[in-house]
Amino acid sequence: MSRNPFDDDYRGSSASSTNPVKSYSTMANQSVEDEADYYEKEIEKYLQESLDSTERSRRHLDNSEKIGVATAQELLEQREKLERTEKNLDEIHRTTQMTQRNLNSLKSVFGGFFKNKFTKKPVEPTEVANVPQSKSASRLSETAANLSSGNSSASFSGPSGRTLNESSRNAIKGTRWEAMDNQIDENLDAMSSNLRNLQKLGLDLGKEVDSQNEMLERIHNKADRNDAIVRNQDKQMQAILGGTSTENQQTTLESMTPSVDTSTKVGFMMKAASLWK
Repeated sequence: MSRNPFDDDYRGSSASSTNPVKSYSTMANQSVEDEADYYEKEIEKYLQESLDSTERSRRHLDNSEKIGVATAQELLEQREKLERTEKNLDEIHRTTQMTQRNLNSLKSVFGGFFKNKFTKKPVEPTEVANVPQSKSASRLSETAANLSSGNSSASFSGPSGRTLNESSRNAIKGTRWEAMDNQIDENLDAMSSNLRNLQKLGLDLGKEVDSQNEMLERIHNKADRNDAIVRNQDKQMQAILGGTSTENQQTTLESMTPSVDTSTKVGFMMKAASLWK
C-alpha cells in the first residue's frame, strides 16, 4: 500500500480532537442560574448605556435650543437698531430737502423765490411714524417666546414610539428594566421635540437674516444718497460764501474811492477834448 509522504507532518485540528466542542447555547462550567444572571447583567448594561446616551443627547439638544433662542433675541435687538438707523437716515434726508430750499433762497432772491414757489415743499411730519415690524421678525419673536416659556407649538405630539415591542415590554414588566426603558422612551420623545423646535427656529432665523440683509442694503443706499446730497450742499454753501466775500471786497474798494460830482466830470471831459485837438 502506498504511503502518504505528508503523514508525519499532519497535525489534527481542535475540531477533530477529542476535546468537547464549545456550546454556543450554554456557558461552559456554569449552571443555568449563573448563565441567566450573566445575561441579565448584559441586558442591564446595554440598557444603562442607552439611557446614558439619550440623557447626554437630550442635554445637548436642550443647550442647542437655548443657544438658538438667545441668537433669536440678539437678532431682534439688532433689527431694532437697524430700524432706528434707517429712520434717522430718512429724517436726515428730509432735513437736506429743507436745507436745499434755504440754499436756493440764498443763491438768488428772485431765482430762489420762484424755484421754491414751484417746488413741492417736503412733508414735515410732527412725529416720525414707527417702522412696521416685518413678518419674519414677528414669527421669530413668537417662536422664541414659545420656546422660552416651554409652550412651543412645534412640540412633538404624535404617537410615542417604543424602543421595545409589546412582548418584550411584557417580559420586563414590573422589573427595574421597565423603568429604564420608560426613561429611554421619554428621552427620545424629548429629543424629537427638541429637533422639531430647532428646525422651526432655524427656518425663522434664516428668514430674519435675509430680511435684515435687505435692510442693510437699503441703509447703505440711503447713507450714500445722503452723503452725496450733503457734499453737494457743502459746495453750494462754499460758493455762496465765496460770492458774498467778493461782493464785500468790491463794496470796500468803492467806499475807498473819493466821490466826484457831475460838473467836475464834465470839466474833465472838456479838458481832455482840448488836449486832443
